[in-house]
Amino acid sequence: MVQMQMNRKTATKLLIVQWSRFQELCVNLKGSTLFTGVNGSGKSTILDAMTYLLTGNTQFNKAARDRDRTVLAYVRGDTKSNGPFRYLRTGEIISYIAMEFWSPVENNFLVAGVCIESANETSQKSSWFVCRDTRIEQINFTRQEGKLLRISPKNELTVDGQSMKSADFFGRDRGIEQILRALGLRCDALKYRSKLLKMMAFHPENNIDQFIQECVLEPGKVESLKELREQRTRFEEIREVFENLKDSKSSLEEVELKSAAYEKKLKHLQMRELMLCYQELQEAEEEKQNTELQIQSLEQNMSTLKERKEELDQRYSDAAERCRIAMNNDIFKGMQDSLNELKRQSENLDAEIRQKEDKLSALKKLQLKLTDLLTWIGQYITVSKEDAELLCHLAEAHHRTEDKIDAFVRFGELVKRQDKIFETNEVHFNDQLEVTENKISELENNIKQLNANILVFPKEAETARNILLKELEAEGIHTEVKIFAELVQEIQDSNWRTAIETFLGRKRFYIIVDEKYCRRAMEILQNQKLHAVNVVLSDQLPITEAAPGSAAEILNIPNSSARKYANYLLNGIHLCGSLEELHQYPKGGLMQNGMLAKSYAVSYMNTGNTAFYLGQDAVKYQLIKAEEEKQAHILEKEGIQKQKEQLLKRRKELKQIDWQAEHYDFNSPKSLTELCQRSSRIHSDIDKISQNPDFMAVIQEQQDAQKEYKTLEQTRDVLIGDIRGCEKDLENHHISLEQLTGEIYVKDQEYSDKCLKHLELKKPMLEEYESLKAKKGSPQVITPKTLRRLRSELEECVRQMENAQLNYCKLAEIDINKRGVPYIPFFREEYRSIANIKIEEVRQRLTEQSLKLENAFMNDFVAELNETIREAKGEILAINRELKALPFGKDTYKFVMKEKPDRNIFFRICKRLENYMDTPEAYMNSNRDDEEMERDIREFMEVILDEEDETEYTDYRKYFVYDMEIISRQGDSEIISDLSKKQGSASNGEKQTPYFIILAASLLQCYPRQTCCARLAFIDEAFSALSKERIEQMVKYLEDNHFQVFYAAPPEKINSIGTYIESTVSLVTTGTYTSAIEGLVKEQGI
Repeated sequence: MVQMQMNRKTATKLLIVQWSRFQELCVNLKGSTLFTGVNGSGKSTILDAMTYLLTGNTQFNKAARDRDRTVLAYVRGDTKSNGPFRYLRTGEIISYIAMEFWSPVENNFLVAGVCIESANETSQKSSWFVCRDTRIEQINFTRQEGKLLRISPKNELTVDGQSMKSADFFGRDRGIEQILRALGLRCDALKYRSKLLKMMAFHPENNIDQFIQECVLEPGKVESLKELREQRTRFEEIREVFENLKDSKSSLEEVELKSAAYEKKLKHLQMRELMLCYQELQEAEEEKQNTELQIQSLEQNMSTLKERKEELDQRYSDAAERCRIAMNNDIFKGMQDSLNELKRQSENLDAEIRQKEDKLSALKKLQLKLTDLLTWIGQYITVSKEDAELLCHLAEAHHRTEDKIDAFVRFGELVKRQDKIFETNEVHFNDQLEVTENKISELENNIKQLNANILVFPKEAETARNILLKELEAEGIHTEVKIFAELVQEIQDSNWRTAIETFLGRKRFYIIVDEKYCRRAMEILQNQKLHAVNVVLSDQLPITEAAPGSAAEILNIPNSSARKYANYLLNGIHLCGSLEELHQYPKGGLMQNGMLAKSYAVSYMNTGNTAFYLGQDAVKYQLIKAEEEKQAHILEKEGIQKQKEQLLKRRKELKQIDWQAEHYDFNSPKSLTELCQRSSRIHSDIDKISQNPDFMAVIQEQQDAQKEYKTLEQTRDVLIGDIRGCEKDLENHHISLEQLTGEIYVKDQEYSDKCLKHLELKKPMLEEYESLKAKKGSPQVITPKTLRRLRSELEECVRQMENAQLNYCKLAEIDINKRGVPYIPFFREEYRSIANIKIEEVRQRLTEQSLKLENAFMNDFVAELNETIREAKGEILAINRELKALPFGKDTYKFVMKEKPDRNIFFRICKRLENYMDTPEAYMNSNRDDEEMERDIREFMEVILDEEDETEYTDYRKYFVYDMEIISRQGDSEIISDLSKKQGSASNGEKQTPYFIILAASLLQCYPRQTCCARLAFIDEAFSALSKERIEQMVKYLEDNHFQVFYAAPPEKINSIGTYIESTVSLVTTGTYTSAIEGLVKEQGI
């Protein structure tokens, strides 16, 4: 027996049964063996059989460039011919491949084999087995029955007559593992197969870089890219939704801009309509004043006419005097003088009586007014019965004048004091009305905003929000500034709304900005001196989950910052159903009725005045409450107005009375009685004188006097006509005044109705009207033409708003008929839902997905790639150690791996990961404050995900450029050169030699030096481009390094290869089948 290597398990025999053109082949393998023969004789087929047995390889004939060979084709003997005789074997086929090995350490043989069963042309099953302490001839693979070769089925196999059990057979993976262990190998089966096949099928390439990637380093495709792409797809899908929401938000902002422009224009129009109404009222009142002035003028004219009449009356009186003179003769002189005196006295008495009658009339009017006054004044002041009696009978003569005067003066003093009280009350009522009207105006404004779906927040919060937003935008920071309440999507159980909102109080209006800008918001708060405002430091809030059973749990809040703040405020507030349960939570508990336990103290919150701000339905609740409050204030105003009107009526009654006692003649009733008695006596005396016949003589003179008198009387009549004309004009003007008063009443009612409808516009309208009036110098500051222009502009605003609404409908793919003023609340609800809820939800999902994507990239892709590269570097390092220990003549070889410049970004990431225990996960769980690292991660991830050629970045081998240093010893010195630089001038042999040495060194990684194991190598189409000298050097090199090599080469290589190997097997094809002829080249004793 041939002497064996003492550290090598050597293959000693090969058996092939029914494999391609080999029906039964059994050859001795004495160390390294050359299989030779002409093309097509089956050299590669034998190597395929051995590699299939030892590694399960099915990638056959790579060196032979025959890509169509399969196990099934080999077993059935596929000739690739057409017709019924394509396959050498048909029916059920059983094939065997077996190799016998000798172990010098164990001093025994073992057989490794595979049984291949094919029931038909489409199926085959392989079973591997290992028989220790056994040689091939001890197993009954075949037996000759006459001229027929009988092949034993697997279940009939025996070893020295002892049947093999089913447990002795294995599938491919387990079977290969058993064989490799039996051969002393502990390497990975896939890696071993790869290294064997690379050396077996090697064809030299001019590019050392390509050679190392394809023939030395194992493929290392990162499998996590698929997951990474899926995460990227999900990220892109969410980002698309987010971008769509942003587009929708922008579109809705445009809608809101146009809606606000419409509402502003509408408010301007309504204010101008109110102003025109007020102006018309003012004009009517001015016209009334002018009419009153005209009445005064007519009255003055009337006074002048009356004066003229008085003059005419004097002339008329003179004519009467003439009559008197005409009648003044001596006979009647005495009698006439008496008559004249009596008449003079009578006239004086008549004048005095008329004067007394006027005074008595005034006293009666006073008495009537005082009588009416006494019916109600008693509820304010105390009047004695005696005084009341006197005051009700001032115009009667049976009471003493002094008593009446005293009673009137006393009563007047009491009334004046009460009027002062009334005056104070009137001021108070005016103040109350102003406050109430302001409240109604504010509520009306709020209601209009709420009807337009605008949530009304406290003015200081809105003002602060706007200042923050303006200041941030001025610095180029475009972010959202939100009020906490508007970020709450929903209170899941509305029964808890009142208690929770009461508990939160002003905290509902705290402002929330992006966590990145909290520090800047603090500075703005300080610089702008915003005292009544709070900004949540969301960047400092801990991330927590809503505690079960807490008030925080029933709030739906998509925004992450608002969620953290709500959890901070409410996680410690447990929702309790009873006092007993509340007692169990002294640190923080809340009941629906407002009972609150906090810090080991309990209180009963007043929930009656709590306005609702949380959740999407807060608008509805606010609107209901605002309407109720408005109605209550209107009723309050009406009550105050009624009280004021009653007061003004009382004061008017008081003011209608002249309280100066000296303006009245309280003695006129008694004086008038006395004067009337005197007048009666004088008239009696006059009648007696007038009836005397002596007066007839003076008739003629009297007639003449009467003629003059009548002339004057005619003149007087004309004057009286003028007076009547003036009276008529006065009457007409009074009618006009009455009509104007009615018109003013209607206009005032119209103005009041408009004011009630737009109470919030009244005060600014009046201010603007007065300003315009002062500017123009005229009370007419607006015309109907202005209103027509404003209405036209309002219609244009509606058109623009509807266009913006239509654009959103198309973008959101909703009913395009949802347009116009009635849909303003709908679009505001859409905006609030998108801007405060949906976009926050998707932003959160986008952030989470971004984190998942980055985690998948770093923890899976980068980590896997980095680990693969580390393993490859270890592999190269190990090969370099082998190469250093295996000089080829005077040369030694060394791999060189250099990072590709276009992969620097990846290596920068890996370099920084060294600060995090070389673990991506540790970095991802850190603060991630390395901006360059973050930028590199994003850039590298984008590059990978955008690359169409998946292997460009998943194959670790493409991250390096490769070369080989050749260290040549010349005496005591070393010369180092790069193989890549020599390839242009080197011969094919010089190019191939380093490649074979590298492959050999790589394969040696599977064969430990200090272990007795198989050291197999397969070389197909061996050394095709090498010279005889180079071939001999390579064969000697492989033998010196204890390889057992199986060569497949044409006959012309026998002399070159055969010098250093132990046996040659020649393959000869005769007819259909191929046989083998063993020819020893060199014999050695065992």
